[in-house]
Amino acid sequence: MRILLPFVLILMPLSAIATDKPRTPTADLAPPEELVRLADAAFAQLVEPGGPAEPNWDRQGVDLIARLAAAPGGIDQTVAVVEFTGDRSVDHYGAGELPMQPGMEPVLNLPPRPASGDIPWQSISELGDGLWLRTSTRLGRRGNALCGRGWDSLTILAPAGSPLSEDMRVSIMVVRLMAERMAALETCVIAFEQPDGTLVERSFLADGRSLPKVDEQTKPMRLRPLAGAGAMLTP
Repeated sequence: MRILLPFVLILMPLSAIATDKPRTPTADLAPPEELVRLADAAFAQLVEPGGPAEPNWDRQGVDLIARLAAAPGGIDQTVAVVEFTGDRSVDHYGAGELPMQPGMEPVLNLPPRPASGDIPWQSISELGDGLWLRTSTRLGRRGNALCGRGWDSLTILAPAGSPLSEDMRVSIMVVRLMAERMAALETCVIAFEQPDGTLVERSFLADGRSLPKVDEQTKPMRLRPLAGAGAMLTP
């Protein structure tokens, strides 16, 4: 359920024109008006459906929860990982806990929002420039689709004691803007198995219409033991 990251990655190049003026070195991470306008325009483009929903759209792909449950150790000891340099992530859908990363401190904590659903979900994702994103929520199932509306927790971590660069500040502002917009939109993902055994998630609106522009940034993932997540997530 890594649907936030494509929004951030696509908006980042556009955000440069909104931050080309000198900024005072304060802790204020409120986005400038131009960045808000860019976020609104980019979000509208990214959630433009690719066409009408296919019949039984939620029956395509594979049952990711069943795959995790069938893995050695079961769903509580298994994670789905993306292992690309600069785009690492770990997603956990069980009752275990993702490890805390050493040497990091929170630079953004959004207020918690209650979420409903049968499937607990936690994720740690690499944003780049030393920043990491931790999120959690509960997801509902519709066939093979996992659906949710925003997150019940969202935290951005940065190296402890280090000043934020301008790129870091922009990344944080972009995440906040995208999270606010995603909270008002229910989205779903379905995992599809690739010939090499990896899984790729595809994104949909709640009515089954696809989101092809979001999926342009999607990376393949593999199932791994939860016990190895800490080594993967070392900054």
